[in-house]
Amino acid sequence: MLHTFEKDEAVVLIDNLRASSTIVTALSAGVEEIIPVSDDEKAYRFKKKGVVIAGESGCVKLQGYDIGNSPVELLKTFKKTPFEKLVLKTTNLVPLLLSVPHALICSSLNLSSIAKYINKKKACIMPAGGERGVSEDLGVAFALAACLSEVSFDKNMLNFFTRESPAAGHLCETGYREDVDFISRTDIFDVIPFYDGKSIKNAGKLNG
Repeated sequence: MLHTFEKDEAVVLIDNLRASSTIVTALSAGVEEIIPVSDDEKAYRFKKKGVVIAGESGCVKLQGYDIGNSPVELLKTFKKTPFEKLVLKTTNLVPLLLSVPHALICSSLNLSSIAKYINKKKACIMPAGGERGVSEDLGVAFALAACLSEVSFDKNMLNFFTRESPAAGHLCETGYREDVDFISRTDIFDVIPFYDGKSIKNAGKLNG
């Protein structure tokens, strides 16, 4: 990374469609810890220990994984059989996450919670983007910046950024319209996903 992070700087990563939203949804549902991994071998080692593994490549669920990178699928699985730990491998967010020392994870679903948690700290906001552009992540980044600057904004515009993005169009074409509809909402969950260099937990729960 070219950016040198300051000690008290809040690093915020955004991958609204869909990794950030999957993480936010998982913690809100009751998952205690999410472990990002970059290779299948490590994920399978966790699976042998009974840990649920989620992963995608090109938006499609990875073969051998329990679920894809889908908040809707995650909730359905969790409701049937609750679990405490989740391993996650994704195309865009996980590589970015593993390159930083620490980070907050922001989605449209937990926008205000992240803004309140950061409060008046200096923030480095990093939209992940992907091969189909970055518009949906920029929408969340702009909205977060507006919240931090105490500037009013229309939440419907944020949902428009997500729903009308090329990434959303591709997800709908490949059978994930439910995820797009689920994510195209604002401030649904009050969770603060924090990556400490090893795993992601709900900082709000840890502090509260």
